[in-house]
Amino acid sequence: MSYICTYCNGMSALDRSCPKCGGRMSDGGRLEDYTGPYAPYGPIEAGTLTNGYSDWAGHSCIHQAYCSRCGYTDMLPLDEIRA
Repeated sequence: MSYICTYCNGMSALDRSCPKCGGRMSDGGRLEDYTGPYAPYGPIEAGTLTNGYSDWAGHSCIHQAYCSRCGYTDMLPLDEIRA
């Protein structure tokens, strides 16, 4: 069975408030895109098995969120949908 991230595929937009200042959080993309120079071009499954999160089993995609107001950064597990 296949799952997709609606945030990676432009079907959803991040709508989260910063827990520190209440500002709007920006979606910085999936965590695996930050792990190396060629990471965005590799298979998604390769990163989800080694990133330290339980996203593979829970069908979630870990995205980095950033608040431009105060500089707070967080990793958010976003639910994937069945394709």
